[in-house]
Amino acid sequence: MAFLYPSFLFALAAIAVPVVLHLVQLRRAKRVIFSNVRFIQASKDLTASQRNLKELLILLCRILFVVFLVLAFAQPFLPASNAVAPADASQVAIIVDNTYSMQNVHEQQDLSLLNVASDRAKDIVGMFPASTAFKVASSNRAKHGAAVQASEATGYLEELDFSAKQYSAVVASAISQPAHTFVLSDFQRSTFQLSELAKYDSTTQIHLVPIAAAATGNVAIDSVYLEDEFIRPSAENILHVSLFNAGEEAVEGVPVKLMIEDQQVAALSVDLPPQQATEAVMNFRVNGDGAKKAYVLVEDYPVEFDNTYYFVLSPSTEVNVTEVAESPGSSLQRLYQNESFFSFTSYSAGNINYAQAGTSDIIILNGVSDLSAALAATVTNFVEAGGTVAVIPPAGGEVAGYTTLFQNLNIPASFTGATAASSKTSLAAPDPNNPFFRSIFSDYDPKMQMPAAVRSVAWNRASEDILKYRGGASFMSRFDRGSGHVYLMAAPLQEDYNALANHALFVPIMYKLAISSYKQQQALAYTLSANTVQVPAISRRQQEGVYALQKDSLAFIPEQQVRGGRLYFNTPADMDEAGFYTLQLQDSTITTLAFNYGKDESYLAQYTPDELKALVGADRQNVHVYESGDAFSVKGEFEKSYFGVKLWKYCLILCLFFLMAEIALIRFL
Repeated sequence: MAFLYPSFLFALAAIAVPVVLHLVQLRRAKRVIFSNVRFIQASKDLTASQRNLKELLILLCRILFVVFLVLAFAQPFLPASNAVAPADASQVAIIVDNTYSMQNVHEQQDLSLLNVASDRAKDIVGMFPASTAFKVASSNRAKHGAAVQASEATGYLEELDFSAKQYSAVVASAISQPAHTFVLSDFQRSTFQLSELAKYDSTTQIHLVPIAAAATGNVAIDSVYLEDEFIRPSAENILHVSLFNAGEEAVEGVPVKLMIEDQQVAALSVDLPPQQATEAVMNFRVNGDGAKKAYVLVEDYPVEFDNTYYFVLSPSTEVNVTEVAESPGSSLQRLYQNESFFSFTSYSAGNINYAQAGTSDIIILNGVSDLSAALAATVTNFVEAGGTVAVIPPAGGEVAGYTTLFQNLNIPASFTGATAASSKTSLAAPDPNNPFFRSIFSDYDPKMQMPAAVRSVAWNRASEDILKYRGGASFMSRFDRGSGHVYLMAAPLQEDYNALANHALFVPIMYKLAISSYKQQQALAYTLSANTVQVPAISRRQQEGVYALQKDSLAFIPEQQVRGGRLYFNTPADMDEAGFYTLQLQDSTITTLAFNYGKDESYLAQYTPDELKALVGADRQNVHVYESGDAFSVKGEFEKSYFGVKLWKYCLILCLFFLMAEIALIRFL
């Protein structure tokens, strides 16, 4: 034990005062004056030994009163147990996790984790002397800011609100490290990385203060996508909604609503198994022209930031279909030109505009008998860039070009040498559950009459088989190559090879091929944490000026670049609110974009204190993990380790105790 002010111990000489008074009182006789014995009060029999014991107890109380009063002024304390820890407490850093996962409810209080973390941080501020300067940091105050006094630090902690920015960058920043850094967080498994502490010097004492949640269950909208990206005005469209249940228990009857322009257009109820994604399918119609603001809603508490997913339904432009055939005027030309939403271009094999073909949504190789090396290379590059190609084999001719194409695209297909005289095999009825046929059949008949075809090209595996021969061999399949797709048909379209062209399925199949190749010029939605966003730019003569993102009265100017008719920009760091933003160029509105929060914060599973200690390991002596208890456990453990145990309060309590004991002895004994 040591004393903060040992000079006060000289005052222990005051113990002599009650001792002298006690000795003087023993030598003085008591004189009682009375006029008549009748009025003498009856007294108890009190032996000399009892009287002496009482006086000794009173003397002891007086001595101990003086002793503890002097000790209270001398301020005794037990030295800190952590002898190697820095004693400097002039500057302290406090990092509070205010990401959206902190909306969860605390295990002991009916408060959000952020409120509890803020209260704990205030208690930490109160542990240090009034002269200490504090650097308070959070997700939306990443650079710590200037050092402030305790009152200003407390004021900032009271104003904390949720932020979409990740606090991991704040933890990892080690610019001007104080002696002590406190990190208050829920320490999610999905976001916390021990490497965030790597930049801290070993002399900096890092204190991890876990804030435990009552439960970690949460339902989030992970993403949405269209059945196909071609949006049909006033017709039925299909939206897929991916929902994730991050909890360990199943959730039944979760209501899901689809809103377009703030009007509900679809709703359903979904049962969600634990810890896995579930896909919900919603049908909707889009009426009117122009882009539509849409969003999907679920009901889930207490973490609500991920209950809404915003997206924009932009009107579809024409589907650009390019056919390369032996000669113009094929049946495909008449088929696609009958619908206004197709833009059809046909080239002969020897006269191709490669630049124009490269801008198509789909290229159809229709029976090209001599596939040149240049065309094979163009098709390969087109697929690798994310395009869609349909290959219909020729009735005869040179197959070397196709062999090269198949090798370039890693398609395990080869020609069988079949001719028009070869035997034909009937096709099997299509699978109505195949997404390719989902919007084709209004009344499915499993016994429908199917066409027959030879097998000019054979393959044994594909990403998906769309049509098969009876017996199981593939007739039409899709091969996924990166973001591009290749559709391969096993027989030419000539009638003596293949009867599909005269069948009722031919038109919807060819339309579906073209529509499935369509890609919206801008994505349905983006995340606020996205690195680069690209959208079509306006015409070159109107490109002067700076693009800005605007939401209500807020405007953000991102880093931007226009090249190849596309605008590329980075999401501004200060833009942290999900919703709809208009892309402006001067006073003109270019388009509307939807931004959503990232989903890392939706996975609420936490590291326990024991798991954090195991993660830190024994080698990191400067990293300390506290239990998820109340603030007093953190305060007591920290003061014991770094400030020592202050005993003056206990001395003052004992001082008052012995004073009251003296009064009780005099009055009642």
